[in-house]
Amino acid sequence: MNNIKYKFLELEKPVTYELEALEVGVTSNCNFRCDYCCAYNRNDGESIDGKEVIRILEEIPTIKRVRLSGGEVTLKFQDCVEIVAYCRSKGIETQLNSNGSLLNPERIQQLANAGLTTIHFSFNFTTAESHSNYYNVHPSVYDKICRNIAMCATTSIDTVLETLLFAETEHNMQAISEKVYQLGVRTHEIQNSIIMDHTGWKAIAARDALKQAVHDLIQHKKEDTVLYFTCMDRFAEALGFEEQPGVYFPHCIEGMKQLHLHGNGDILISELCHPIIIGNIYQGTSLKDIYSNMPAPLEQYLEKRPCPALDALFPQGV
Repeated sequence: MNNIKYKFLELEKPVTYELEALEVGVTSNCNFRCDYCCAYNRNDGESIDGKEVIRILEEIPTIKRVRLSGGEVTLKFQDCVEIVAYCRSKGIETQLNSNGSLLNPERIQQLANAGLTTIHFSFNFTTAESHSNYYNVHPSVYDKICRNIAMCATTSIDTVLETLLFAETEHNMQAISEKVYQLGVRTHEIQNSIIMDHTGWKAIAARDALKQAVHDLIQHKKEDTVLYFTCMDRFAEALGFEEQPGVYFPHCIEGMKQLHLHGNGDILISELCHPIIIGNIYQGTSLKDIYSNMPAPLEQYLEKRPCPALDALFPQGV
């Protein structure tokens, strides 16, 4: 297990603005229909092929990490393998974000052989029924995903499961953590939920419930497990959270060191939290020069640095 690679950029507080990480929306299509992602993943059929991504990356000398996401990124599996292999040849870390449903032993081995650094799965439920109800897929999909996760954990790929801490999971976090461990995964990321501007996504975790869940996870953490609590760094101290060996509160680098590239060429500050279009690579925006010739929306964002997670938990300030 090579935990030092995961979120290596976020473990240091960003003090300069430079494009070091790019999240590429290889496809906006998805075979799931969950409430969390649908409104922001822009399911508009746009996609970008592997050769074009490589061409874009060749123009950005500062890139240290590439995240491949969607939609469901493995709908364009061979493009992913091509991009990963290129990045390995250039010493660029890679992460693939997947729901895990379209993988199989052969595909997992292909990703390992190509040099994928990290594979990242959303993991919010411990039963096939609850998974099926939330994602609107057949219950059998859950068992297949669990088998694929367990297989990834036996390869050279750093396998990470991410759990969203919101109303549906806040009282089941310990059981989820145990399931993560049973699957052989030793890196567990807990993502704080935030209110998003679309219907149906208001059930965020209340402050006390979030605080209790985090404290319980830390208290029961196994020695060989690493926990990352994301979108909590700005209020961790106020809630009594302390970083310790194997427990991290990574800093947000969205807009400061990482941007999102949509399949149609749109550049966004962040796909989910701040889906603000700041340019388009096919309409004259240069990723290489984006921080030296900053678009106005990016400059405004960096000046204000809004934090929906902080505002939701501390409406009157910390």
